[in-house]
Amino acid sequence: MKAFSLQLQELNDGSTHAAATAAFAELLRAVQHSGKAGDLTLKLKVAPATKSGSGYVDKVTITAELKVNPPKAEAPTDFYWLTDEGETSRNHPRQHALELRDVASQPPVSFKAL
Repeated sequence: MKAFSLQLQELNDGSTHAAATAAFAELLRAVQHSGKAGDLTLKLKVAPATKSGSGYVDKVTITAELKVNPPKAEAPTDFYWLTDEGETSRNHPRQHALELRDVASQPPVSFKAL
């Protein structure tokens, strides 16, 4: 019996093997960069090439279906405070704002030695 790897290399003049190789490389890079799992499925459908009344088949067709599920990126999240009215706010609703001023335009403060 011919090795499965050889059969896969011959299938569709090598295009199935080439596509699976490229998809697998892409999947590996996606897992490497995301730290999450993904999967690749190669499904081969073998069917009789012709109808036979006797049940014995001497010709088949092989159809390859390649499916890649790369890792899914996490949806971004954001943080908000809720006010007493249920509205979202970037600032804590019960914390006073600290008024800041630009000190670059004021002269430096000098300290006298004690």
